[in-house]
Order: sequence, then structure tokens, then C-alpha cells
Amino acid sequence: MINRVLLSAVLISSLLVGCGAKAVKATVEDPETTPTQISHDLVSIESKNGSKTYRMTAPIMERYELAKEPFSEFKQGILVESFNDTTRMVESNLVADYARFNEKSEIWHVRGHVVGRNEKESRSLFTEELFWDQKTDRIYTEKYMRVIDGGSEYRGTGFESDGGFKRWSFRNSKGRMEVSPSDSTATDSTATAGGTVLGTI
Repeated sequence: MINRVLLSAVLISSLLVGCGAKAVKATVEDPETTPTQISHDLVSIESKNGSKTYRMTAPIMERYELAKEPFSEFKQGILVESFNDTTRMVESNLVADYARFNEKSEIWHVRGHVVGRNEKESRSLFTEELFWDQKTDRIYTEKYMRVIDGGSEYRGTGFESDGGFKRWSFRNSKGRMEVSPSDSTATDSTATAGGTVLGTI
């Protein structure tokens, strides 16, 4: 619909110029707040070597191509799913109430109720703000984060992970870890972790 409206505007301008009338120059009052493209019920798929790697869905996307730092904004939330290279099934996903993508740096900024999951590893994260560097496939935040990894739970700040949420770490963390009952040094099935915590698949 938007493309048809833009095309009609271009055709009308061309006719006016051809007839000798003075053409009206289109202007954008504030390129930082005026979108140049609006898409509803967006579904975007990224592929590599013929296989899906990511799928993004959003109720609405507004693109600001004329901004000083061009960006896309998703004011009604976003869902990003990553696919396993072998099984081609969804391996992890991230959902957020709001998202913004910087087209030059290729960095995603999501906030609100942010939830990420790695289905294969039964691992989930919960926070209010998260950044994803698409170039380096790195996820990070300085906000408070809660991670549930199997039967263990970690909380803290200074979180960092790969894009698939397979290898992750906290700089400052505390939490409850599941400990095998057969461990003779354990007095119960939980232990407290503090300081730096590193998790892997």
C-alpha cells in the first residue's frame, strides 16, 4: 500500500513538471522522527548457504533511512528465532516488547520484557534490556539478568553470550546451582555461586 502511494506521488510530480507546472519539493521536517518506510505484520528470513539462519517477525516496523544514523524501530515488539544448521529446526528465540536496529553498526537494542530461550539446552534468560551485535554474534547487557540453566538459576550483571545462547558468562553473579547428591562434599542438593560465573553447553 505504501509503495503504491509513493509511486502515485512520483507519477503526479512527473506530470506536473511535464506540463510546465512548478513541482512541489517533498521535505521531511525531522528525519529522526519521520519514518520513510512502514511495514505491518513483517516476516524477515536470513539464509546462509541455502539454509535459514534467522527468522524475525514483528507487528510493525518503521524504518528511518534519512536519520543521521539510519535505524529501524519495532515499537510493538519483536520475535527473533535462530535455526540449527543440521536439523533446520528452531534452536533459540528472543522476544521483547521493543526493539531498535542500527543499520550501520548492525546492533540490536531490545528492552521491556525481554525473554531469550535455547530450547535444546533448556536454558532461559530474563532481563529488561539487551544488546545483540549482529556482526560478532554477541549478546550483552549491564542490566540485571536472570538465567535458568537446567536445574540451576543465576542472577547478576555484566552478562555476555553468543547469539545462540550456548556459551554465556556473568562478571558479577550469585545463584543456586544444582549439585549431584552423590557429591560427598555437598550437604544438600544446592550450592551458592558468587563472583564470575561461566556457563557452556
